[in-house]
Formats: sequence, structure tokens, C-alpha cells
Amino acid sequence: MTGEELERAIEFLIQNQAKAEARLDRNDQQIAENSKQIDEMSKQIQVYAETQSQFILIATRTMEGLAAQLERTNKRIVESNARTDKLIAESNAHADQLIAESNARTDERIAETNRRIAEANAQIAEANAQIVETNKRIAEASERAALAGDRAAEASERAAEASQRAAEANARVSETDARLDRLAALVERNISGGNGQS
Repeated sequence: MTGEELERAIEFLIQNQAKAEARLDRNDQQIAENSKQIDEMSKQIQVYAETQSQFILIATRTMEGLAAQLERTNKRIVESNARTDKLIAESNAHADQLIAESNARTDERIAETNRRIAEANAQIAEANAQIVETNKRIAEASERAALAGDRAAEASERAAEASQRAAEANARVSETDARLDRLAALVERNISGGNGQS
């Protein structure tokens, strides 16, 4: 049962109780009025008892009718109270059942929510562990990249040194070639000069 249905059931009980109390108030008022009428008639009967026998008979019948009416009223009040008590007991039992069912559903929803929260916490913990592992791997990769960068810089430095050495070697080779060319020219002149003399 929803909260709105529970409120309607409680409002229904309150309305019925108010109606029953209103009926009881009306009955009490009627009884009080009847009792007042009886008292007034009794006084009149006492005053006119000796001279008004017919009036006494009428008043007696009236009193008997009022007594019967009072008895019927009392009986109706008892029956109305019994029905009201039964209705209140049934309504209370129904309301208690609805409250118990609502509490059971609420407890079930709370348990389900707690279970989901526990699962979410477990997933968060797992994600955090994965993040830690990922950060560790990133740090290792960064360290390796830095080491590779150092090695690349060292290799570049070595390549620059090799290029410089190659340039020096080429210069020496060029110088050697020039010396050989001059030597060859000198030898050729010498040979040419010797042939002319013979």
C-alpha cells in the first residue's frame, strides 16, 4: 500500500469515529431532553395527582413510551458502539498489515540499495587498483622512454663524432691524393727530362 492509500484509510477511520461520536452526542442530547421531559411530567403528576386522574393516565402512558424509546435508544447506542468498535478494530488490523507490508518493502529496498552500494564500492576499488597499475606502467614506460632518449642522445653524439672523424679522414685522403698527384707530376717531369738528355 502506498502512503496515499494509508492516509485515506486513516482519514476513513477518523471520519467514522467522528460520525459515531456525533451520533452518541445526539443520543445523549435526546436522552437528556427525554429525562428533562420526564422530570417535568413527574412534577406535574405530583401536583395534579389527586384531581387529574386522566392526565395521570396520559402522563403514565407518555412516560412508558419515553421509557421504551429510551430503551430502544440505549440499545441502538450499544449496537452502534459495537459496530464502531468492530470497524475500528478491522481498520486498525488492516492498517497494521499495510504498515507491516510497507516496512517489509522498505527493508527489502534498503537491503537492495546496500547491496548495490557494496557492488559499486567493489567496482570502484577495482578501478582504483587498475588506475594504480596503469600509473605504475606509465611511470615504467616514462622511465624507459627517458632511458631511450638518453641512449638516442648518446647515439647521436657518437654519430656526430663518427661524422667528424669521417670528415677528418676524407680531408687526410684528399691531402694524400694531392701529395700523390704532385709526386706523380714530379716523377713524370723527371722522366721526361731524363729522356731529353739521352
